[in-house]
Amino acid sequence: MSWPKQLIASLALLVALPFASRAEVVHVGISTPGLYELPTEIAQRKGFYREENLDVRKVVIRTNLQVAALLAGELDYSTVSGLIARASIQNLPVKGVMGWFDKPLHILIAKPNFKRLTDFKGKRIGVSGLGSAPHIILREALAQAGMHPERDATTLAIGGSGERLAALVAGTVDATPLDVAYVEKAEKLGLVSVLYFGDVVHTRLGGFGVSMDKIRKQPAQITRMIRATLKGVRFIRDHKPETLAIMRDYLGVSSEAAVKVHDFAMRSLNTDGLVAKNTMDTEIRLAKEQLKLSEDIPEDKLMDWRFLKEVLGQK
Repeated sequence: MSWPKQLIASLALLVALPFASRAEVVHVGISTPGLYELPTEIAQRKGFYREENLDVRKVVIRTNLQVAALLAGELDYSTVSGLIARASIQNLPVKGVMGWFDKPLHILIAKPNFKRLTDFKGKRIGVSGLGSAPHIILREALAQAGMHPERDATTLAIGGSGERLAALVAGTVDATPLDVAYVEKAEKLGLVSVLYFGDVVHTRLGGFGVSMDKIRKQPAQITRMIRATLKGVRFIRDHKPETLAIMRDYLGVSSEAAVKVHDFAMRSLNTDGLVAKNTMDTEIRLAKEQLKLSEDIPEDKLMDWRFLKEVLGQK
C-alpha cells in the first residue's frame, strides 16, 4: 500500500510540530529591546523557558500602558519594574516578583555642546514615559546637581530608547537617558555621553511585575518563569563569550561595544534575582517624593518575594 504524498507530508508536519506550539503561551511586555531585559532574551535563546514548558512571546508596548495591559490580562509579565512599583504604591493590584539590575543602565546622551547636567537648565529632555525608570533617574540626578527637576528642565514623554534617540537627532529634545546598548549608535550620530546614571543613582532596572490576579490563579507559572529567567541572569555572569555574542546580535552592537555593555551590566547585576536594600530604599523614597506621600511604605507593598525564594530554596 502506498501512502499519498500529501498525507505523508501532513503526518511529518504533525510529528515535527515545535515544542512551543504545545507549551504554555506567556506574553512579556518590554518597552524596547535593550540591555535591561537581556536575561529574558538569553532565557529564550538558550531554551530555559522551553525547559519549563513555556512559550514566551515578548511584546513591545509603551511603558505607560503596561500596568493597564497587565490588569486587562493582555500581558502576563512586565519588565518595567519601576512603573510596577509606583502602581503598587498607588494601590493598583500589581506586584514585583523578581529583579536583576540594582543600578540604572542608562547614560544621558546629548548634542556635543552640552557637557554637564547644569547645562540643561531650560532645555527639553526626553524620557520613555512620565514615572518611567528614565524619568525617575533623571529627576534624581537633576536634584543631586542642585536643579529643580520640574522647574529647571522640561521633561517630554517620547517612548522607547530608539524613539528617544530619533527625537534627539530630530531636535525635538536636547538630551535623553538611553540604555547603554544604544550609546555606540548615538556616538556614530555625533552625539555625546554626559553622565552615566549608575554613578549617581541607585534604582533598579528590569525585573518582573505581575497582576494580583496572576498571583492568585497561576502561582506555579510565576515560579517557572522566575526559575528560567534566573538562569538567564546568571548566564550573563558565567558565560561571557556567549553572552557577548548574543549582545552583538540582539542589541546590534560591535564587538568592542558589547564588551563595554557587558562591563556595565556586571556592575549592576544581581545574580539572585533580588534587589539590594539601598536600591529598594531609594526607589521607595523617590516614589514617595513623586507621588507626594508622607507615610512609610513597606517593601512588601511593592514586592512579593515568595516565588523567588522558592526557586532559591529560601524560607
